[in-house]
Amino acid sequence: MKISCDVIRDLLPLYIDDILSNDSKNLVDEHIEECESCNDEFRKLSGDEIHSCAVNLNENKSIYDSLNKIRKRISLKIQLTVLTSVIFTSIVAVFAWDYYDNHRIYVPYKEAKIEWVKDSMKTYEKYRDVDRVISSDGKTLILVLNRTHRTNNDSIYSDQVIWKGPNREYSYEDEKGEEKLADIEEVYYMSSDAWERYKEREVLIYNIPQDEFNLERYKREFNVVKRKSKLIWTKSNGFIG
Repeated sequence: MKISCDVIRDLLPLYIDDILSNDSKNLVDEHIEECESCNDEFRKLSGDEIHSCAVNLNENKSIYDSLNKIRKRISLKIQLTVLTSVIFTSIVAVFAWDYYDNHRIYVPYKEAKIEWVKDSMKTYEKYRDVDRVISSDGKTLILVLNRTHRTNNDSIYSDQVIWKGPNREYSYEDEKGEEKLADIEEVYYMSSDAWERYKEREVLIYNIPQDEFNLERYKREFNVVKRKSKLIWTKSNGFIG
């Protein structure tokens, strides 16, 4: 049976997509072998299909590349966010621990619960350090206890003796830089105001100055802190805390 070219050309798209039945395929095969015009049409359609596939592949690749770039950007942002969070958390943790372990807290005299035992001042309360300041003539001693937040939770803390008393040697460097034995006649405990001034001015934190200008500053500051402190021991009357 003779089939017209129009019918074959209508079937060519189905033939290319491999949708036709075997009998229909055979008819198309036989026709395009004999008909040069339909054969050319078949090649054109086949070429368009290949081109269309290539275009689709290129489009898909372009979409994939774009999505991949977006994914990488998002991944980088997430990594940077995580890294920033870790660094920030670490910094906060370091400062928090430093504050917990090193921030000095004033211990009021009533909380210090200082006692005179034999010939020494002692306390059984927890504390971190004892700050001691001596007058330039070596006759007056001002002391104060401090603690940290960690001290409150530690089972181990400093020595119970905070001053060994007048019968023990207590040496200091005078304004000439010479080491001398102190002859303590009175001991004071810093008030909270005295403690704040002591920390803020920092004049009394260091040894007795050797130059005249700073020595005068030291003496003036010592007298101010002394006036703000509580007398707790004298050589004549002993412990009067």
